[in-house]
Amino acid sequence: MAMQVKKLEPLKRTSLTSQVMEAVKSYIVDNNLQPGDRLPTEKELVTTLGVSRNILREALKSLEAVGLIEIKVGDGMYVSDFDYSSVVTHISFALARNGKELEHFLEARLVIEVGALDFVVERLSEDDIRGLEQLNARVSKAENVEERAQADLEFHKSLLAIAGNPVLNEFGAFLARFFTETQALTDRHNTQVTASAHWALIEALRNRDVDAAKQIMRKHILTWKEG
Repeated sequence: MAMQVKKLEPLKRTSLTSQVMEAVKSYIVDNNLQPGDRLPTEKELVTTLGVSRNILREALKSLEAVGLIEIKVGDGMYVSDFDYSSVVTHISFALARNGKELEHFLEARLVIEVGALDFVVERLSEDDIRGLEQLNARVSKAENVEERAQADLEFHKSLLAIAGNPVLNEFGAFLARFFTETQALTDRHNTQVTASAHWALIEALRNRDVDAAKQIMRKHILTWKEG
């Protein structure tokens, strides 16, 4: 039996700008630079990397846009204290452009919100439970789609905040995009159905029953997909 010959794949060309970005990121990691540490000057980078000033500036602007460095005019360039919200901004933009991304986001939401419940159950206090009850009361009393979506959003953001993880906190900004994009669909899901799922979740959290909480959250999130 003849062996199947695999075809050669064309080589991927990486732009100079991308190479410069990777070089600067490697420099930060290799030298264990921390937020606030100064980077080499533009002149030093141009000489060391052997690229034009325009290419360098394009790369630096891209690194600044994603929150990795900070450029202070007349002062220099510094390592930034990474802001997760910059990542949120880029992914939110993708959601706005591509409806298919909404389904991908729903899957990510399922993994993250269900998974976060391990930390929520471990760390929540009685005050946290009372706060969730107050937020869900707003869901129950919502008089229109917009009010319900906003109250529902605040409930889920607060739930993530209890986990005490800044990355999970920033995921709350993803939720804002989700609720904005699906607001037109919320009339398919009765307000009391949403509120009832929240009440059941709160009760499971009060009992520190993480397995029950996960089952409730999974079913609650999947109602969007089924709708």
